[in-house]
Amino acid sequence: MILPLTIASVVVADQALKVLVRNVGTLQPAEGQLWVHRIRPSRAPTLWLWTVAAGLLLSASLWLSGAQVFVGLLLGGSLSNTAEASVRGSVTDFVRLGFWPAFNLADVALTVGAAGMAIELVRAIGDGRL
Repeated sequence: MILPLTIASVVVADQALKVLVRNVGTLQPAEGQLWVHRIRPSRAPTLWLWTVAAGLLLSASLWLSGAQVFVGLLLGGSLSNTAEASVRGSVTDFVRLGFWPAFNLADVALTVGAAGMAIELVRAIGDGRL
């Protein structure tokens, strides 16, 4: 149950913040494209690629029971950016630190999810589960 809840929470929170940022007017969001849209502008490869990656991550979550939240963060962040890019043609980034490229909540979820998955993999190898 934690996996779908995590995915939904990331998507809803990220999209709500992006709508708020675009409509408030005081912040200057950056609009960017997903890397796959730069290679091939069609939306079909993006959705296909997300589906394949989601299947692999869901398979990994069956083997790494402690990785449910991290898989949820990865799937939620990637789904949020993919859905936005497919509908709007770009992704809204709104956090600007000055010394780092602009990013959004989905990017944070992706980073935390990837780091957590790496830690879970190292633990599983160390414990002999893999």
